[in-house]
Amino acid sequence: MLAKQHKCFRNFTKVGKECSNCRYFYEEKIHQYPEFVEPESKSAEFLENFDEFNEWVQELKNRRVQCEGKIYEVKPDFILKKHNQQYHLLITGYLISFQEGYIENQFFQDKFYLSISSSTQKQLIFRPDDELEFKANLKIDRGRFKFYKSGGFQFMQRGTADAVPKPDLYSHPNFTLFTEQPPQCLTCQYGVLVDIDTQEPGPRRTVVCLQGMAEYKDCPIRILENMQEHADHCANSIWNEIRCQHPL
Repeated sequence: MLAKQHKCFRNFTKVGKECSNCRYFYEEKIHQYPEFVEPESKSAEFLENFDEFNEWVQELKNRRVQCEGKIYEVKPDFILKKHNQQYHLLITGYLISFQEGYIENQFFQDKFYLSISSSTQKQLIFRPDDELEFKANLKIDRGRFKFYKSGGFQFMQRGTADAVPKPDLYSHPNFTLFTEQPPQCLTCQYGVLVDIDTQEPGPRRTVVCLQGMAEYKDCPIRILENMQEHADHCANSIWNEIRCQHPL
């Protein structure tokens, strides 16, 4: 009816769930299944490797796991909760990410994560480029390898990056939610990818701007950081003695 530019006798403007008992409504269910585009020999090899990988993961989940790697990033671990139609950003600790590393002497060429408490971060001060070993339990968190209940930390090398700010410095009542995941936000110190604690259907992760920028495309933070990095500083010898860093 609508496709022929006829008016619906119920005054609906689009097809929906209330149309199921209408005599003009017809629904056809199409079942689609994944198919291998590679030859059958390669698909069989893939399935065999996939089964071996699943067995390896299940074995890791049942015991304490030894891990080793270089820290790529350390950020507060947030969770987003909705209460009375408002979102609240809660800090549950810190989340350490590794680009790759060893899991039980197996080189793992993918990201994995370590969740730690604020007290552990305060005590050991993890920072980017730290190389360390640790033991932890594994859980698969929405497709991510995420370790928790860690201990037995041994540092092979400490990174030279600045220490991560304390959690209270990240507290910002005017944070912004982005439905997209802009790369520039994910690499920004104020942009974090957080899990949403909700029973409602829809996305389970979202990007949060801790500076409350309304539009990421017009965000000036990256521009200001680049200007500060390339700015000329005081050349006066008196000020240089006290390491003046004021841009001219």
